[in-house]
Amino acid sequence: MRWKLCLVLLVVATDALAWGRTGHRITGELAARQLEPAVRAEVDRLLAVGAQTSLAEATIWADAVRETNPAYRWSTPLHWVNFPQGQCSYDVATCPDGNCVVAAIERYSAAIGDRQLADAERAIALKFLIHFVGDVHQPLHAGYAADRGGNDFQINYLRAGWNLHSVWDTLILESLELHWTAYSDRIAALPRAAEASELNPRRWAEESCEIVQRADFYPPRNKITARYLDAMRPIADARLKLATDRLAAVLNRELASRQK
Repeated sequence: MRWKLCLVLLVVATDALAWGRTGHRITGELAARQLEPAVRAEVDRLLAVGAQTSLAEATIWADAVRETNPAYRWSTPLHWVNFPQGQCSYDVATCPDGNCVVAAIERYSAAIGDRQLADAERAIALKFLIHFVGDVHQPLHAGYAADRGGNDFQINYLRAGWNLHSVWDTLILESLELHWTAYSDRIAALPRAAEASELNPRRWAEESCEIVQRADFYPPRNKITARYLDAMRPIADARLKLATDRLAAVLNRELASRQK
């Protein structure tokens, strides 16, 4: 059974989508559960404008659209931010021309509550925002430019080829062989961290950077076993939990105060 899972995941891993669909759906599902009633209604209304049926499903739109629609290729650099080795302090130079995940979250957070914008624009802003909050909590979306956030760091796992980015996007979560809804319940059961009240996306990126720069993050000899997955899974789970709590808080903040 395990080798079959590995073959299935290897196909998914080639796209290196942040958190994979599992992680993003978890973020959207659990954030939706925490929305204030009026905010939930506004979110649902904007999702309908954007032809989406749920927050969980809408979280994967930003990856899909940049891969399938050339008109959205410009959004590709907005999925990450790079830090130099040995330094995790964000400043404007870290995000040239505002083209990084941190600046994107700041822009789209403001846009979703701006009633001077057309609903269609706000709907797109919402779909970008809910995805990028997930992205910035995946550690390798605040990694090194030299290896493209782990995409160029090759990994051997059970005699199959991966890269470190895809290990974190997909393998750590999906190696438990849980449906994403069951994994959502796993994350929901975790205690709320004190850091969940930190709503500064610059700090979120710095947190991810600090994880990447841990001594045990990059495996030696480019080879991992289930031991690496088991050791890193609590970190991945904690990042998902923070992403869900923070996304809900941002949506409640930006939309509750702007209801008609």
